[in-house]
Amino acid sequence: MTFPLQTSIIIAVLAIVANSAPAFARTDRHDGIWTVTTSAEDGSCGTNYDFKMRVRAGEVTYAGMWPVKATGGINAAGLIRMDLAHGGRHVKATGLVRGDTASGDWTSPKPACTGSWVAKKA
Repeated sequence: MTFPLQTSIIIAVLAIVANSAPAFARTDRHDGIWTVTTSAEDGSCGTNYDFKMRVRAGEVTYAGMWPVKATGGINAAGLIRMDLAHGGRHVKATGLVRGDTASGDWTSPKPACTGSWVAKKA
């Protein structure tokens, strides 16, 4: 089953609330389920998405039914860097966690599009 690039991008953005990159310190204070909402703002990705991500021991997983690989993390200052992949498509997302909320931007090289995302810990 294939999914549109927009779906992959949104899934990637949700995954931003995670930690698995070696440059980031592991933390559990962000553990839990996060609800992510994406907004496509520039380029050919015109669909917005809502989805859930799970953070456990600083590592993120997608809490849905699509086969999405999410890597990246949150450092001690709350800075987020994520790379999400689905079906050969990649999305890079960055952002900032503040308590039980997070927000940031995402970009996809193909098709070229960008947007923003917000997340709230459930």
